[in-house]
Amino acid sequence: MAEDYKPRFSFEITEEQKKRADTLLSTYGLRKNIFGVILDDLLDMIESSGMIVVGVILSRAAKPREIIPALVDAKERSNG
Repeated sequence: MAEDYKPRFSFEITEEQKKRADTLLSTYGLRKNIFGVILDDLLDMIESSGMIVVGVILSRAAKPREIIPALVDAKERSNG
């Protein structure tokens, strides 16, 4: 594997999501940093609790901001 290889996540988003992200997350490097933290929290939760975490999120039984630690903390700090 080449030394300059950097793994990436790639997935489709809606046009509305793109517009919102372009407006709200326009600072260079911000998206990478934010989604890296969220991904680490999500993977930690799946490792400790299993795929039930994925099921809960996908069934919308809980919003990610209610269960992912970094998002819970951000929500609490922004409301207080």
